[in-house]
Amino acid sequence: MQKDINKAYISHIIAAKEDGPRGDEELSEKLEIAYENLMLLCDECHNRIDEADPKNHPVAYLQAMKAEHEERIEALTDIDVDKRSHIVVYRANVGEHTPVLNFETVRGYLPPERYPAAPHAIDLGLRNSPQRDKDDFFWQSEIRSLETLFTEQLKPRLRRGEIEHLSIFAFAPIPLLVKLGTLINDIQHAEVHQPIRNPKSWKWQPDGEYSDVRYFVHSSKEKQAQVALNLSLSATITNDRIHRVLGEDVAIFTLTTEEPFNDFLKCMKHLQSFSKELRLLLNQIKAQYGSEVPLHVFPAMPISAAVELGRSWMPKADMSLLLYDENTAAEGFRQVIEIQNY
Repeated sequence: MQKDINKAYISHIIAAKEDGPRGDEELSEKLEIAYENLMLLCDECHNRIDEADPKNHPVAYLQAMKAEHEERIEALTDIDVDKRSHIVVYRANVGEHTPVLNFETVRGYLPPERYPAAPHAIDLGLRNSPQRDKDDFFWQSEIRSLETLFTEQLKPRLRRGEIEHLSIFAFAPIPLLVKLGTLINDIQHAEVHQPIRNPKSWKWQPDGEYSDVRYFVHSSKEKQAQVALNLSLSATITNDRIHRVLGEDVAIFTLTTEEPFNDFLKCMKHLQSFSKELRLLLNQIKAQYGSEVPLHVFPAMPISAAVELGRSWMPKADMSLLLYDENTAAEGFRQVIEIQNY
């Protein structure tokens, strides 16, 4: 009968009496009702520290346990209403890999800056798709599904003002990530998370722990019939691979870093500086070619940067985007998505 009762005890770190567990000649009486000396424990834990195993529960150990627990509770109860964020997950097959993204796997990356506004995620991914990105039908079905799920699950709630902030977790081929970004756009308050390899996390690292990333722009000097954007960020795309697809009559503008590699994007300031450089470059290209000429985009870039490209793109002002995907099974780059302006 007693085991079914949820009992709790106010327990002493330093015993209330000198001859009690962890008792002290001077401190026991002094700290008998001091909050810093009290812990709320269940029946089992109370017995463990006082009766069954007091030797392995010294004062310093219990004080550290109390401090850790109170800090955690303080962080959780200190959350303001404006820190609520709706989690959005989006995934699509990458080669033979099927990413696992759901509420349970990502919710821990929000606190303490944000906390989930709902006990579930808004899932924009196509479930259990047998298609692979080497197939043309993959792109058609994924785009159709993404647009449908966005229209049904997210767009109406944004219009009604039910959602104030989005936390976006996505893992998919780059062109689909750009498409996702165009749907969400930069009008919405959102934070795009990046899967960082070292340390392994979806949480942005502190800005102060990393130096700035230097971005470099290489502009085409001569105007051509076609224009392409080479985004060599997570790897280097040589121009000959672009010429192989578009021919020689193409002006190539390149945005890159000093040393492109797949884990350079560590903190929010890295993404913000990328967004600034990208916006300047898009304006530069449009000034030379106008908004009626499509921009061929060849991307090798981190996930969050791809989504940010889509969010930065302005449908009423920017050039249409022709997005390319590189797949060894398809023998190089091929155009897979067209995002039209209007």
